Amino acid sequence: MRLWLGILGLVVAIVLSTSLVVYPPPTRIVFDISWPNCATTTVSPRGEPGIVGINGGLAFRPNPCLAKEAGEFKQLDVYLNTGYPGGQRALAFKNAPKHCSTGDNQCLAYNYGFAAAKYDIKYAALRGVVAKYWWLDVETENSWSDSTLVNRAALGGMLDALAPYAGKANLGFYSFPGQWDLLTGKWRNGYPAWAATGTATLSVAQKACQTPSFTGGPVVFGQFTTALDTNWLCAN
Repeated sequence: MRLWLGILGLVVAIVLSTSLVVYPPPTRIVFDISWPNCATTTVSPRGEPGIVGINGGLAFRPNPCLAKEAGEFKQLDVYLNTGYPGGQRALAFKNAPKHCSTGDNQCLAYNYGFAAAKYDIKYAALRGVVAKYWWLDVETENSWSDSTLVNRAALGGMLDALAPYAGKANLGFYSFPGQWDLLTGKWRNGYPAWAATGTATLSVAQKACQTPSFTGGPVVFGQFTTALDTNWLCAN
């Protein structure tokens, strides 16, 4: 997962290796990978937990090596790219699951998010991917509305689509706290949080575990980036 912190004036440069990458992690180190890592030979010793992106950077765009990457890990979480582009792309879903007027942006956003999550559920199922947690990746890099209520509606549609499949208790949000507050209007919904830090420092990721979360729920991971996106599993 790549998080570009443009609004804060911080750019994190990440170098991906196409050669063999082996990290013997301690028990609380968890890697997350997705389509940028498709050429990587291996990530960690088989049997370790990990997190894999279902999408290729955008909603309705698949990660072409999802099945291969999911096979790297014994225990698996997945994450979904989120966003709301509006316009004609939103109108394509105006009649399901809700019937929306063309000017009802919150309704349209809900349906768009619902459809995006259904796409991801189907794509993962067809590739035999079974996950413990489903994380919604919320970043300013993707398209969003200027209205935080519309953005919340899109995320709410995704949650409602996922809850019957994954279980409400197995859903959470990934974000950088400043980006989350900008996009959602400081939405404290109580869901578990996976906190990006935008650093390459383990100690900063560990500190994120002790910081009040952007969702108001428990912090499950603090993320830092070395050769790969790496996460510290918080002791909750």
